Amino acid sequence: MRHRIYWLAFLALYFLAYASIFPGRFHYDDFHSIRDNSWLTSVSNIPKFFANPVYFSKTPRAAMYRPVLLLSYALDYQVFGWRAWGWHLTNLLLHLVNALLVYALVRKTLGRRRLAWIASLLFALQPIAGENINYINCRSSILLTTFLLAGLLCVWRLMQEKAAGVWWMVLACLFYALALLTKDSGAVFPGMALLYFWIFSREQTRQKFLRSAALLLPMAVILAGYLFLRNEFFESVFTGASLPRSRLDNLFTELKSYFWYFGLYLWPSGLSLEHGFRVEREFSGALVLLSAAGLAALAAMAGYALFRPRSRMAVPGFFIGCYILALLPTASIIPLNVLVSERALYPALFALASLGALFIGYVMGKNRSAGIFALALILVFYGAIIFSRSRAWQSESEIWKGAYENAPDNARVLAELGRQYFARGDLDKALRYSLKSDELASGQAPTLFNLATIYMDFGELARAEKYFKQGLEEDAGDVEARVNLAAVYKAEGKMEAAVHELKQALALDPENSLAHSNLGDVCFNLGKMAEAEAELRKALAINPKLELANFNFGILLAGRGDDSQALGYFEKAYEQNAGNADYALWAAIMEIRLNKPQDAEKWAGKALSLDPGYDRAWYYLGIAQKQQGRYPEARRSLANAEKFDRQSDPKLTAAIKNLLKELKKK
Repeated sequence: MRHRIYWLAFLALYFLAYASIFPGRFHYDDFHSIRDNSWLTSVSNIPKFFANPVYFSKTPRAAMYRPVLLLSYALDYQVFGWRAWGWHLTNLLLHLVNALLVYALVRKTLGRRRLAWIASLLFALQPIAGENINYINCRSSILLTTFLLAGLLCVWRLMQEKAAGVWWMVLACLFYALALLTKDSGAVFPGMALLYFWIFSREQTRQKFLRSAALLLPMAVILAGYLFLRNEFFESVFTGASLPRSRLDNLFTELKSYFWYFGLYLWPSGLSLEHGFRVEREFSGALVLLSAAGLAALAAMAGYALFRPRSRMAVPGFFIGCYILALLPTASIIPLNVLVSERALYPALFALASLGALFIGYVMGKNRSAGIFALALILVFYGAIIFSRSRAWQSESEIWKGAYENAPDNARVLAELGRQYFARGDLDKALRYSLKSDELASGQAPTLFNLATIYMDFGELARAEKYFKQGLEEDAGDVEARVNLAAVYKAEGKMEAAVHELKQALALDPENSLAHSNLGDVCFNLGKMAEAEAELRKALAINPKLELANFNFGILLAGRGDDSQALGYFEKAYEQNAGNADYALWAAIMEIRLNKPQDAEKWAGKALSLDPGYDRAWYYLGIAQKQQGRYPEARRSLANAEKFDRQSDPKLTAAIKNLLKELKKK
């Protein structure tokens, strides 16, 4: 009964601490890999996730081979659709599962329930884990940790049940394969399994050697097979065309990360999506030498635990070894764009939480009250930070403002902050931060594309064209940039150039519905109606809910007099975006053509509720009222059309005046 109360209290505390993550939203990489990734919307695509990494993202250059992660996304979509709160709930529940696995691992390994509770609490409520819960795309680290911990529990059962040990060995290998298919950082699991088996098994040395070899051999085969597939089929995806820094510079820099992460764990204040972290280019630097010496000392502790598994250092040595192994991918052969991140620490949190539990347990052994007080203080501190950070994650701009405070000279942060100001309509600040980003990362494709997008919105099409072209010289495979450059060409009247860019985009991504839709629109403007219809039908076959494709197809149908069908497509476009006055207006025009003035009046009213100064909407509202014989109201609507006339279409101006003259005679 007492333990049941403990569990209920634990769950209540857990969900109370993380309640502020809701309703949540999609952030940054969530858009290209989740929200805009149409492959996730059908379970029939699941086998494709295991065959090709391009399904990871709508952007080909962001492709990664993480099929199990994509499987979890596809299942989330089936349950929650695009409601972000549901995706956050999945992350929250997976983190809870990991906390329970930490409890089970410590409880079964050390046989001490109190230490298991403490480790589980420290893991569950560690604020660093908040980024992985709030940032849906970080689920890869959460799932990876699930499989690592489950695999270690299988190794524990393997030690306990010699007769049925082969089945636990198979299950451990299965979890290893799932870890690799979630994130390639899972490659470190055999090292953790060896540490665990060798330190905690009580068998004789010869028997221990044979059984550990039997455990590691199939894992070696799995890893070899995985690496073969990666190098044979996905090499360009995993290596990339260029590296952000040399491998040697990366090694010198990442040596510091082990102690930077440890400091962040001890004092998780100032958490941020980005952190300032200096690149080291020489081994002789003081911080690099100190970090190398410190890491060597940690490795020696883990090594001592291997050679003296019955010593007092065995247990802390195991968790220290797991900490080193879990972070080993951060010092990978292929340097990553981000030097350090909170999400990268997640797989190592179980080791740090367990070490923290050992320390608090030691304090409790000396002075129980002091230990309990220290634990309570830590949990209150953690809870306050979790609440604060989760609230910040509700706003994209707040996240990037916080990142700017931590890393003001980070080009990516400046570019994203510029994008946030751009989204809010503050184009001056957007341009200022984007230009500063370009100064720090001159010539980098993402910054150039960001500047191009801002200039496109400013209406400075020549500059937008220039930056898109420069960016595509650096990253010719960016489909979104090619689609945007085509939009610039169309606005400049360069229709053939727009067609060329859109065809290039479709050669890279044949399933890009927006590229098909835009190509159909350009073909329509060129008078190539058959091609326009074919492209628009392709766009709608790929994504029936693409508002622009529905609208463009409606325009095409309206142009050839198929008003009834055209109305249906305008209504579909409006269903997808009820904030676009043009969609409502065209629905009104079709209703007028179909001699349904009352329905036309309703649609025109919707358009005017969105844009009260829309001259064309007032004009068609007047026509609808005239068809109903309500001449005074029609005159008032036409007067408003004349009042708000933007003088952008001489034919519309003339039509308004002529209709007003006609109505004055009524």
